[in-house]
Amino acid sequence: MNRIDFGEHKSAGEVFYHRRDNAESEDDGYLMSFVYDCTTEKSEFVMWDAKTMDNQPVVRAQTEVRVPNGFHTFFVHEDELEK
Repeated sequence: MNRIDFGEHKSAGEVFYHRRDNAESEDDGYLMSFVYDCTTEKSEFVMWDAKTMDNQPVVRAQTEVRVPNGFHTFFVHEDELEK
């Protein structure tokens, strides 16, 4: 079983799963969450490959402020935003 390590002073909020376009299996997608670092009091958006559960993220994006761990997520495709 794979385990993703956020770091000693970090915790993640709700994890959201989104299937990859043209997925070939039920785990062919991404896991996404905001990870909070209590030493910097900031969060980052992090996305992992759900199939491999590799500890190395696919995407890591810093935020300027803390995102509360109770923050709920929802994925919207770009073409849905245009409607």
